[in-house]
Amino acid sequence: MLAQDGWIVRVRPRCASLTAAQWLVLAELARTHASGQIELTRLGNLQLRGVHESALPALRAALVVSRLAPADEQADLAPAVHCTPFYTRGDRTHALALALSGAAARDLSPLALQQQSMPALPGKFDMLVDDPQCHLRSLSSDLQLWACADGGYGLALGQSEDWYGFETAPAAVQAAIQIALWFARERSSQAAGRLRGLAKPIDLQACGLAKASHHLEPRTLDRNAARSLRPGAPNLHGLLLGAPLGRLDAWAIQKLAALMPEQAEIRVTPWKSLLLPNKHLDSLPARLDARDWISQSADVRLRVSACTGAPNCPQAHIPAQPMALQFAGSQAADRHLHISGCAKLCALPADATSVVFASQDTTGQIWLHASPAEAQPSARASIPYRPLNSDPHDIQQQLNDLQL
Repeated sequence: MLAQDGWIVRVRPRCASLTAAQWLVLAELARTHASGQIELTRLGNLQLRGVHESALPALRAALVVSRLAPADEQADLAPAVHCTPFYTRGDRTHALALALSGAAARDLSPLALQQQSMPALPGKFDMLVDDPQCHLRSLSSDLQLWACADGGYGLALGQSEDWYGFETAPAAVQAAIQIALWFARERSSQAAGRLRGLAKPIDLQACGLAKASHHLEPRTLDRNAARSLRPGAPNLHGLLLGAPLGRLDAWAIQKLAALMPEQAEIRVTPWKSLLLPNKHLDSLPARLDARDWISQSADVRLRVSACTGAPNCPQAHIPAQPMALQFAGSQAADRHLHISGCAKLCALPADATSVVFASQDTTGQIWLHASPAEAQPSARASIPYRPLNSDPHDIQQQLNDLQL
């Protein structure tokens, strides 16, 4: 995908997992061909920004050799299958994710659909595999599948409260593929980019749902599940390390990966963090630079977010990321401030409570505007922009002027 600062190259971790050796490769590619950072997305993907067009062939070749991207470009264009990081290799959740990923690559690629006289699925159409505790329940996805605690399998359309039950994983996977094929056929006469945008009700018979058990009650959520999603919180599968503002410095991830065996897994989460396995945690956190990582749930950097900002985005009027980090220490624990370099509010997270965005008037004056997240882009306070210094009093004064 082409952005203002160059190409964005997206890497989809298979079953949310990369080995330490793969992380070393990706970090080196970020340093040599991109901005030097690896971005973590809200769906658990990885992104390299600022890639020059001339570097794309060499970059893709390196990703394929390292098994960070499929050799078959058609498989790479199939719908994304996101996966919970909370599984044990070989368990039912892992097996379901592998089966769904394989079926999507085989049956839902643009070429596979073209051979059935169907248009390609929109780029945003995606599926996910959740764990029995439903850690990914709040994520926006067209289809959600999971292994139920009773031995069966569940399938929900988007974030619907009701869901369908299947006795076997192949039956659940086949139903998901049939729903995607039905959507591809039906959307050809509409402009729907997501399953929820299709006006026509789903055809239960055509989608393989007629014989599935239909559950009207919501999925049972683990009340403790949300607590395990923040860095530093106890987790049966390992330790969550957060990435400040969702961005990893290539040198930092190289240092982390070099401390672990080559085949050790480092999993990616949808919460802009990495999951380190328990067996490598004895001394690892103490050997990492705290400036590069978030290892405590009370870290103030969890209370802010930011877009790419200046200078990497030509549309941005301010360096959004440094400003977010400077404002972080002044945010209450129950607040989340998002900084945007312009009024587009890119990368605005769902849990933001306040936003600050920049604009420029006809005289060239840059302004900062603040508003509640739910009321944007209308501003409740506006002040002329001036670069912040490190003086806490200056930072607090700007926050006061913005009524934050």
